[in-house]
Amino acid sequence: MNTMFAAVLSDYGQIPQPGQLPVPVAGAGQALLQIEAASIKQLDKLKAAGKHYTRYAQFPVAVGVDGVGRLPDGRRMYAMGVTGMLAQQALVQLDDCVPVPEELPAALAALLPNALLGSDAALVCRGGFQAGEVVLINGATGVSGRMAVQAARLRGASRIIVTGRNAQSLDYLRELGADQCISLLDEPQRIIGQLLQIQQQTPINVVLDYLWGEPVQWLLAAFAKCCPQSVRLVTIGQMAGAEINLASGTLRSVPVSILGSGLGSINAQQLHQYNRERLTSMLARASRGELVAGYREFALRDVAEAWQTELEPGERAVVYAG
Repeated sequence: MNTMFAAVLSDYGQIPQPGQLPVPVAGAGQALLQIEAASIKQLDKLKAAGKHYTRYAQFPVAVGVDGVGRLPDGRRMYAMGVTGMLAQQALVQLDDCVPVPEELPAALAALLPNALLGSDAALVCRGGFQAGEVVLINGATGVSGRMAVQAARLRGASRIIVTGRNAQSLDYLRELGADQCISLLDEPQRIIGQLLQIQQQTPINVVLDYLWGEPVQWLLAAFAKCCPQSVRLVTIGQMAGAEINLASGTLRSVPVSILGSGLGSINAQQLHQYNRERLTSMLARASRGELVAGYREFALRDVAEAWQTELEPGERAVVYAG
């Protein structure tokens, strides 16, 4: 039996460790991707902890949802894996592979697609964004939030408002294209007051929310007092809490729609279309330096360290399989 080196998870709640697993065998419409690099994301950690709505079929298993590598014919591709991508090789569906420019560094090729799925795809596929609209990004200091600022700018947002707790990160978001920053360290009434002022002057069209919890309740409180046009609130994460208190009357009295964005709410057809059309374009822009992201590099043998390392705000761990 042929084996390969991989980041192996023995059970839910464990830390993946470097180890050997059988090389997967490609079926119809599949191919074996020789992995260059894969990033470690919140999605990977939640799934490994057994806290994500997607589950592993068995253990031991290679972890890693997506990555970049080469097909047997040499073409460089990004893909979401049928098998774990934090490995030397992984199975992929050929129809789901996205070409990656040769000029794009492997680390960016590995981390950008997931960050774009959690930002740009949420903006256009779920938020229905149109050029000229006003976008608020709630909890914008992480990798996906920073990517959301850049995506909104590139897609023609007339104004971009961001919220967050880290003052240094908020300053950096201005460099990326944010027009206004709101500190979530302020008193709630002051935050609601700033949101009200925005609604009165440049009403928000789309909210990309990475926080949920209290910060969303502050947003809804502001919308309840002033909402001159419809708002599409797209929830992508729950860093501030998994639940909110939401009265039925709030949604019946103001033109606010709440939608989710994730692997379940963006259907397979939408995802395929996004990858083929918009993701390809964004990767080309990234190869020209129009998109940036922070990362820290690790070797596959050091995957346990990469998994547990405390990163700077806006950074993501990237693991090289070679």
